[in-house]
Amino acid sequence: MNLISNPAKLKKCFIGFFYILIFTFGLLELASFFMFQTLTGEKFSYRTSEVERLLQIDNLEKNLDTTQFQTNALYQFHPYVGYINKPGAHPWPKNKTTFNDYGMASISKRSYPYKKHPDEFAVAVLGGSVAEIFASTGEKYINHYLKSLYGIKKNIVLINLATGGYKQPQQLFFLQYALLSGFEFDAVLNIDGFNDLVLASVNLDQGVHPVFPSAGHIGLMSKMQMDNGLDRQSIKFLSNYYKLLDTQLALLSFIQKSPFKYSVFLNLAGELLSRQHGVKINNLKFDWTVEASQTIAKEYRGPRYINSNDNLDITSDIWQHASEMTFAICKANDLDYIHILQPNQYVKDSKPMSEEEKEIAITPDSEWGEKVRQGYSYLISKGGNLKKKGISFYDFSMIFQNDERVLYVDDCCHFNKKGNKVVAEHIAKILKDLIP
Repeated sequence: MNLISNPAKLKKCFIGFFYILIFTFGLLELASFFMFQTLTGEKFSYRTSEVERLLQIDNLEKNLDTTQFQTNALYQFHPYVGYINKPGAHPWPKNKTTFNDYGMASISKRSYPYKKHPDEFAVAVLGGSVAEIFASTGEKYINHYLKSLYGIKKNIVLINLATGGYKQPQQLFFLQYALLSGFEFDAVLNIDGFNDLVLASVNLDQGVHPVFPSAGHIGLMSKMQMDNGLDRQSIKFLSNYYKLLDTQLALLSFIQKSPFKYSVFLNLAGELLSRQHGVKINNLKFDWTVEASQTIAKEYRGPRYINSNDNLDITSDIWQHASEMTFAICKANDLDYIHILQPNQYVKDSKPMSEEEKEIAITPDSEWGEKVRQGYSYLISKGGNLKKKGISFYDFSMIFQNDERVLYVDDCCHFNKKGNKVVAEHIAKILKDLIP
């Protein structure tokens, strides 16, 4: 007897199938709930997931507006310091913080130019992205260590004057710019080294003057400024870029609809796929940035630089002299100056690495990594020269030497909150002797 001729049996089969479907769906939802934190590193919350998703959708829609392509850029040219972060842009996709009028990320939304208060010890932070992240995350750690370990009562305020990709003399120039604009602080903390060595050396490799801003950061902007429009390669990159954005927007918009947004499984799938797309977009941007820096127009390369020494010696020399000039400006304005050589994972024996951290932090054939391996000794040596000239220089290249925890978050130079906490502890030890 077949099922079609037996309606009662057919109905039972449909009901059974329906119950199996409901059970499978429930099991999938339950498994997704318990697996969410393991796979994403965050506890599941409908509210948090929706807020983050709506923020991503908003950013994607803005980035897909081709008429606003230059408006949506992360950087813009600046007449004095080369480039700044674009005021109003979002530095972090899941954070509502925007860059202020000076192109700086100020998590605490302090007004710029900053005016210090009597109960504060204000510290201007110079450098590239490592310094920028530290200025945004390290203040609470420094205050904790100063109060708990040394009994310091004054509140430390970090004023961010750092920007991703900055290298000397951009730190020097921004300090002058800030002082002439009316900023007030007690000390200057310069955390740098990696960009000054690596990005300046890449400039030389590509025929860009080493004192000029990083070719990797001004390359794309320079292409947008050219009167003859974008070249074929740039158009190809843009086409692939917009396709990836479209796919990610379609995915997130689908999940945002009812009832799909109430599914833990779809929230998890959306988060993982969105991250995967984010990686692809970032890789595409990186490839385009490299291509743009290699084909940068001669108008943006600066005067021809006669290279008589090796690149790493030249770039570390510029770094040393710029630090001496920064010290002179601080001394003339009665400011304490602290210069720190940042840690980096490619420095030999600077950190024990688990397989997990190696996977995150080490790319064996990295051009940047090779420049660090070859060139950090130049910075350490010339940092010694700074010390001999009375400058408070500190070599932090080995501060993670005995720390087996995972601290690095990428294969460039950046570290996580634990890493920034270690840096803060060492800086607190320096600051304690400067605070009245």
